[in-house]
Amino acid sequence: MKCAICDSVALSLHFGAPSCKACAAFFRRTVALDITYDCITGNQDCEVNHERRMACKKCRYQKCINNNMQRYMVQSKRGRPDGAGNTENASLSPSTPLGSTPSTSSAPLPHSPMKNDEIRKLNEHFFKMDSNLNKSRRMAFTDSRLLDIFSGMCKMPFEKHQLQPFDFRSYRGYQKQEYVMLFNYANTLPGFQELSNASQNFLFRIACGVDFVISSSYYTMCIGTESNLLISQDGTYIQMKPLPLLGDEPGTELMFTKKEELEKYKNIIKPRVKSWIDFMPHYEALDPSFEENSILKALCCWQTAHFNLQECDKDTVRKQKSLLTQCLLKWCIDTYGDEEGPVRAANIVLFSSSICVSFGSFLMELVNSLIIISFFEIMDCDPLINEILSTTTLFS
Repeated sequence: MKCAICDSVALSLHFGAPSCKACAAFFRRTVALDITYDCITGNQDCEVNHERRMACKKCRYQKCINNNMQRYMVQSKRGRPDGAGNTENASLSPSTPLGSTPSTSSAPLPHSPMKNDEIRKLNEHFFKMDSNLNKSRRMAFTDSRLLDIFSGMCKMPFEKHQLQPFDFRSYRGYQKQEYVMLFNYANTLPGFQELSNASQNFLFRIACGVDFVISSSYYTMCIGTESNLLISQDGTYIQMKPLPLLGDEPGTELMFTKKEELEKYKNIIKPRVKSWIDFMPHYEALDPSFEENSILKALCCWQTAHFNLQECDKDTVRKQKSLLTQCLLKWCIDTYGDEEGPVRAANIVLFSSSICVSFGSFLMELVNSLIIISFFEIMDCDPLINEILSTTTLFS
């Protein structure tokens, strides 16, 4: 059986049409997030096949509709009422982990299994954590009305028309309000209060790096990739096609008035280009929902911090990783069923382990880039930010 949209192999019906899992995931995300696209040619007749299915999302979506994919089926699962539990029905392909497959020894160690009601409440807590972070960003970085900020679960802080172009010259790193947002996020991670002060300090910093990568990738996947925009947590974007200069190209120094300005540019742009090239393709292949992304981000915080926390806190880390895995498994089984659910959960866990293996040093580079920016721009800033960015407290 062939996919009615791109002609690749289809193993079953998805949303009413024979389709591959990639096209099914695309349709689910488009409907669930109510995304609209523009045809890249304006003719509404672009060719959609396996090789070119990513070229024009407008024509790909229209082909889904023309081949009987049903929008209403995205919102229901096995007779569940529309919107119940904020779930999204999806048929997703298991993601290919970054790089080589991590050893299973990196998986969370088993702890006492939770009851279903406990798992449900913990999942709701993780979803609320991310929703609150998104609401804070919507309040800080957009002109949204209060009614829009406080109404329901906030899965996306920005609408596309609210995005602003990124300007490296005016960029001053994270402002205090952003650190406050991320402190509130880290402080509400289950298990955070059980850690020693030194480990809380380190986990908070890791959460800043993890959020930089994961949240930016989620926002980009939702409203940025169709226009080749990399979206940051503050609602700014960088055009990634063509790729921006990295600052190392011959003659680039002539474009800057001072050497310090060039160094600042390089430390800002390089991590973002690396994220776009090395991370975004794998993240898009995983195609996580808001709920999956919320659990994934928390799991990545614990995974990345594991080997750097104090020995007395290692059992807390193992416990939290185990609880997160149980939450993820429950969510995936409820969403995808008893057959696909465990496979989906396992691939998300492997993805989080891959981030730790492949991007652990990258996360620390992000913190380093903030330190370098602070050297050039905000040495006289708030004392708390100076302490957060201090290499002495960070690497001690």
